[in-house]
Amino acid sequence: MNKLWLVLLLLIAGCKSKEQNFLDYINDPKNKITQRIKVGETEATLKLLTDEYRHFRKREYADEIPDSTNGYYYFNMKLEKTTGDKPGKEKILYLDFDMQHDFVMLINGDSISPVICQKIENGKAGSYEYMMAFEKRSVKKEDEDFTVFYHDKIFGMGTIAFVYNQDDIKKIPVLKTKTD
Repeated sequence: MNKLWLVLLLLIAGCKSKEQNFLDYINDPKNKITQRIKVGETEATLKLLTDEYRHFRKREYADEIPDSTNGYYYFNMKLEKTTGDKPGKEKILYLDFDMQHDFVMLINGDSISPVICQKIENGKAGSYEYMMAFEKRSVKKEDEDFTVFYHDKIFGMGTIAFVYNQDDIKKIPVLKTKTD
């Protein structure tokens, strides 16, 4: 009887929840929802925050995500400099207040600047994190591929592109929400 309980506990502990599988899928770069590009000693990571992902996270951070978010593409951008000197005062001010000028989304020939580019204090030295939102110009464009460009002016990365294909986005596992 004790062995049965032990086996049952091991099975329960070994099984990942649907929610954990969902998060693992979103965060795994091979699925192309979270994308990483490393140039020199700096790594840029861009994560598409789908409606379902934001709804899932809303349960943890209910006050931080507004209810009316359907008209935007949301992203989390993280820049991490692994070694080297800390940026000077002018560069820090730029990273804190003017980063929105370094991002553009290209979708169906339209260039869209972010309507939101908010720095997130993550407490990690050499790490700069941002929440960004780009306006969806029409409902039809929700089924189109898009690219987010980052024109680096601080870390020597140049211009890098994060390409999102709808085929990859449609492969994201479905996670049941409370409203389903």
